Amino acid sequence: VWLERPAVDPMAVWPCCRNRQVPGSNPGGGILFISPDNFYTPASFYPMISVATWNVNSIRARMELLREWLHEEKMDIACIQETKVTDDEFPYDELKEMGYSIAAKGQKAYNGVCILSKYSFSSVKKDFEHIERGEKRIIEVVAEGINIINAYFPHGKFPGSESFHYKIDFIEGLRDYLDKNFDFKKDKVIILGDFNVAPEELDVYDADALENTIGFHEREREALLYLKAWGFVDLFREKNNGMREYTWWDYRSASFKRNAGMRVDHIWASEKLAARCVECSINRGMRAKPKPSDHAPVKAVFEM
Repeated sequence: VWLERPAVDPMAVWPCCRNRQVPGSNPGGGILFISPDNFYTPASFYPMISVATWNVNSIRARMELLREWLHEEKMDIACIQETKVTDDEFPYDELKEMGYSIAAKGQKAYNGVCILSKYSFSSVKKDFEHIERGEKRIIEVVAEGINIINAYFPHGKFPGSESFHYKIDFIEGLRDYLDKNFDFKKDKVIILGDFNVAPEELDVYDADALENTIGFHEREREALLYLKAWGFVDLFREKNNGMREYTWWDYRSASFKRNAGMRVDHIWASEKLAARCVECSINRGMRAKPKPSDHAPVKAVFEM
């Protein structure tokens, strides 16, 4: 911070200033001079990156809401689940007009995932057949040095079913993939999406009524804990300790009005990256919109 105009160009001395515009700076960005009346701590100059997850329950049906949310939140990286559209029918043009790079992987009427990013991708991985078994559920990109895995976990139908066992295998398969490809002590990794599992009693509206039902079954929660033990931090719980909030409400039985929900959508980060998270929140307001998804978006902000 300069209390008088420096002889040397501040941007040459402090390159990160190029990335943030501060009141009192020139309109093009970059700090020229900060008076004592306009004092900012050095931490406030570091660029922020917002990363979010949202199960839109059909990207075509929710396109208007998606555009509204992306614009209002000024989202940097958005990971979307249940796009329910094949790659050749994906709305690339509408989202590219908003300045996003797009990585998408989908199928007709079911599943489907995509990642929208204001940053270019240095790599995109779509081949997770050994985990997905023919369903389009996982996509991974690297952006700004962050490995981002967007996953739509299987629902599981009901305990003991073939779909339930597939769900457990899916979760354990992700852990195996992480063990083989990343170092939790060094790598910046985010795994996020609709996990279709609520981890704790605090994450459901009625733990007694939901005990060992799908989404809150002991076996699912054990598998999820095994995945988390790779080295992840649950960012919402880390930043909102003790808060009871949900991300999903059934369309039926006036569940949203009664707040009979579950927190099944998550953003987890490796410890190195989690230390840079400054906030994590659920946008309940999007669930209250006309013709909404049954899920609310979750957003995390990182100071990079």
